[in-house]
Amino acid sequence: MPKPPAPSLTIDDRLVIAAALDRILYDDPDRFQPEDARTVRRLIPHSRSSWLRLGFRAERQGPSMKGEAAGIGDVRMEGDKSVVEGNLGESTVWRCGQYKISNHGGDLEIWQVMSDEFAQEPKGARLEFDAGGRPERLTFFQPRDIELRIPFTSFAVGVRLGGWQPWKWAGDGTPAAGSA
Repeated sequence: MPKPPAPSLTIDDRLVIAAALDRILYDDPDRFQPEDARTVRRLIPHSRSSWLRLGFRAERQGPSMKGEAAGIGDVRMEGDKSVVEGNLGESTVWRCGQYKISNHGGDLEIWQVMSDEFAQEPKGARLEFDAGGRPERLTFFQPRDIELRIPFTSFAVGVRLGGWQPWKWAGDGTPAAGSA
């Protein structure tokens, strides 16, 4: 049986979503309007995500050369760096203005277009909703980087663990009882 086509967003929907996200992210440092969060959640189609989502990035430095140049002295030339990125278990991502958004049901994951989990300074946020569908809070992506060096070699393996830290609350800016 053929897979049904993915739902689409009109340009008007995308503009409404981008404007609501601008207000959520930038209007107030401590809170956001629940109606904006409900609007974004209503307009972004829900997509299934797998129970395990992994992203990876591998960097490899090419060979380097060193020598002497007449009149300059010691010279070192680094080889080209190659980068391979990928992911597993990602859900559908929607582009609206400067944002990429995924609707996982219980939360909306929001990234600036030129940013992701592997960026030097990642710019991601998550709008979280309670079981009744009421907006609760906004969290921001705070990575923890670990580097494992392989003894007696020049190899290192970097691991970035994602974590979400509280940022803003819906409505009056105070967490609900039992939240935090």
